[in-house]
Amino acid sequence: MSINNIKNRLREFSKKDNSWIERAKYRKENKAWLDISFAIAVKVMSSLKSNKAANVFPKTQKELAKALDCSPQYVNKLLKGSEKLNIETISKIQKALNIIIIDIGLKKKNVEMVAQQEVIFNKKKVIIIKNYKKLDNVIQCNFTTNREHSQINEYRKVING
Repeated sequence: MSINNIKNRLREFSKKDNSWIERAKYRKENKAWLDISFAIAVKVMSSLKSNKAANVFPKTQKELAKALDCSPQYVNKLLKGSEKLNIETISKIQKALNIIIIDIGLKKKNVEMVAQQEVIFNKKKVIIIKNYKKLDNVIQCNFTTNREHSQINEYRKVING
């Protein structure tokens, strides 16, 4: 059998696989969310590894599946970085692993509370006026009473939101 015959037989009987072209097209078209999904998968894997070293639940994919109330197969797909994740799933992962995947700054606002007390002493009758203002995470409270002389006190406190 000649080499040309072998080549022709190989061409004739070989399986033609063009699916790689479709997969490459898919990856190119969905690059944005696939990159994010992959980054989440890496963070989850890293957290599982840390939990395993510290002997903290969940430390395996199976335990994570139990914590997320889903199948181990779904967790495996998730950790491949090719699963479309919704907000609910991301929230469950954050809670189960005690990590932050999406930080929109809701929990980390500091509010400064400024309370000023101005006391004016000139009458026997005491009138208290409370005035509250909030501007750029600063709450100002003014308290005024009427008495015979004036005194101003200011108190500041940072409140973690």
